Amino acid sequence: MKSSIKIINNYEYKKLFLPDVTDHNLFNESKIQVYRIENYLRSILMPVIPYRTTFNFLIFVTKGTLTQHLESGAYTLAENQVINVKQGNITATLAISDDAEGFFVVYENEIVTDIELGINDIRFFNSHPFTPLSEHVSVWIQKMLELLEEELFTEGKVMEICVSMLQCVLLKIIKTDYEVKAPMSRQLDIAFRFREFVQKFHTDHKNVLFYANLLHISENYLNKCVKEATNKPPKQWINEISILHSQILLQDATRDIAGIAFEMKYKSPSYFTRLFKKVTGYSPSDYRKHKFLSD
Repeated sequence: MKSSIKIINNYEYKKLFLPDVTDHNLFNESKIQVYRIENYLRSILMPVIPYRTTFNFLIFVTKGTLTQHLESGAYTLAENQVINVKQGNITATLAISDDAEGFFVVYENEIVTDIELGINDIRFFNSHPFTPLSEHVSVWIQKMLELLEEELFTEGKVMEICVSMLQCVLLKIIKTDYEVKAPMSRQLDIAFRFREFVQKFHTDHKNVLFYANLLHISENYLNKCVKEATNKPPKQWINEISILHSQILLQDATRDIAGIAFEMKYKSPSYFTRLFKKVTGYSPSDYRKHKFLSD
């Protein structure tokens, strides 16, 4: 059976979406990479099909706007706003203004494990990927990223210094998040862990009770926590995440829709088609036609 989810690495991302990327950037294999939005993402091919990455990346906008799809939602970043996309998340750049400026920071997962962040910090950062920054904090982060960029392009760069700079940037964003949002509640912690489990098990398990059992709580309490924390019930999250994964399978024109439905463990192709249309507004065949096969 073919792989159910296409995951792309940094090189593949550049080859797929950035036709004007330089050879230097294309073959850059550094564990931390910093690019300017105005020199890197403005030429991105639209529409960008949903994908998952083997790396993490941070988008920080200092001018203009950029819209990034992440999991089952979309975030439009304007000046002084940042989004963090974790390895394995389903994402895609939906729009970018002609005057957009800022930073696109790539960092491999092993870099995060090397950074001394507490588990609550990591969870909070991942459950709140979008953060508006004050002008003061935005200037501070911009200066740090400029220093990180300079160190990365220095012939004798010291990776430990680069990791420390990235650590400072991540911690600054996390602490800013804490200042503007309440600390992670039990409900939010449960909602975060529920979404992590759904990402892992949604193909085989689409019932809410399965996840409640994993979390050692009742189905009613899981419904209450997820609804209060995200404004969506658990079943809606399961459906949306599963349909997002099916969108990736639809990128392969050689696959028939019935086969995708059965691979995603839906009870019938007709049920899959109804659910797909409910979530996306398109039937699977229309989605395939309008989103990528018409290019």
